[in-house]
Amino acid sequence: MQRKWLILFAVSLGSLMSTLDGSIVNIALPAIQQEFAIDLTTVEWVVVAYLLVIGSLLLPMGRLGEVLTFKRVYLAGFGVFTAGSVLCGAAPNEAALIAFRVVQAVGAAMLAAMGPAIVARTFAPAERGRALGINGVSVSLGLTLGPVLGGLLTTAASWRAIFLINLPVGVLAMVWAARILPAETPRTGQTFDIRGAALSGLSLFALLLALSEGQTWGWTSPATLAFIGLALVLGGLFVLAERASVQPLIDLALFRIRPFAFGLASVIVAFAGLFTATFLLPFLLVRGEGYTAVQAGLLLTPVPISMAIVAPFSGAASDRWGPAIPASAGIVVMVVALLSLTTLPAGFALPDLVWRLVLLGVGQGLFMSPNSSAVLGSVPGRRVGTASGILAQMRVNGQALGIAISAAVVASRLPVHLAELGGAPADQAAALAAAIHDAFVVAALVCSIAIVTSLVRGGGRRVQEPPRATVPAA
Repeated sequence: MQRKWLILFAVSLGSLMSTLDGSIVNIALPAIQQEFAIDLTTVEWVVVAYLLVIGSLLLPMGRLGEVLTFKRVYLAGFGVFTAGSVLCGAAPNEAALIAFRVVQAVGAAMLAAMGPAIVARTFAPAERGRALGINGVSVSLGLTLGPVLGGLLTTAASWRAIFLINLPVGVLAMVWAARILPAETPRTGQTFDIRGAALSGLSLFALLLALSEGQTWGWTSPATLAFIGLALVLGGLFVLAERASVQPLIDLALFRIRPFAFGLASVIVAFAGLFTATFLLPFLLVRGEGYTAVQAGLLLTPVPISMAIVAPFSGAASDRWGPAIPASAGIVVMVVALLSLTTLPAGFALPDLVWRLVLLGVGQGLFMSPNSSAVLGSVPGRRVGTASGILAQMRVNGQALGIAISAAVVASRLPVHLAELGGAPADQAAALAAAIHDAFVVAALVCSIAIVTSLVRGGGRRVQEPPRATVPAA
């Protein structure tokens, strides 16, 4: 086996672990809540803190890899993630658990930002899409296995096991990556923009916090408006700082590259549409149809499974024919899938749900690999790390945007449908289903924007490829 495929395996293992820990915790939240005797608002921060920190650090970590080398940041990410996992498993109280989840998220941000950059540097353009598609399989597996594995470990041992299991896996993964990833020498004269990193991190933290908590606080509440305003002010200061910096955190000139800029726009709206579905479907299944949380988690697995099957093939297709057609086709399929969910009847049979979810996963699988390949392949080699961090950041922004939009639509439409049905307690489930269907329509409209941005991205000029370390056959 050629060494480049071993490198891909090492990177995919990191993607699997960071994604798995983003989804494995949800199923254990009731057990954590019971052990620490805390309310629901507090226990939710075990998840929210992890997502906020990752979303705030992806941009700085992408640039840090360009300064310190991808390998060093990637290995450090594994170390921090594994140490944070052990600390989470030994947490004596909820405050410590949330703090250690922050540590874990710092490591996960390193892994998420460096993974695609290492793949883009290792593989030539003719193979990049397929390689990114295979790496996407690990992300899908993490999303699929998280709820199932979390439920099994929590039931067989305790919620602490979902963190402690990362210790042996993390140590083996670090040893493997240290041996397989090629040695790198940092480029001379590189500096890290600390001011830009602070401004971008704080701005994104404020924005993501407002989007994730806006429904709880109220979209027009002083807290929500204050954090949105803070995000805008800090974002403006960040742009000014980057324009004045000799070595900025983000080279703003990258956004003049059409495949890069339109590819990022496509990511935001595509993930907003996808996460509208994945966020609302558990409510529909549990509150609307009476399934348990574990059953609902299992019923959602067709999305990541079909995504994992399709992604490598769509990546290979983009290598041969270009990214525009497969990526745009994927968005079309996602829009159709979201609209089909609005026709899901009450008391549906399982096949009625499964084919719709398979369609959604196929669409995402068609879109993700070609789009990522186009974005990473459009930038100069010295900026692949930055591009990888920005790409990961846009996914997080799209997820947060999708959750915010869906929550706002359901909150505004639920009273309307409840009044139309008569307002009796027995009408709650039907009204909720109708409000969720409205949110799926809005998600389809938002997602359809990506059809345009994907088609008009153009071929773009092919920039000079990054110098890659020679990867000999094993």
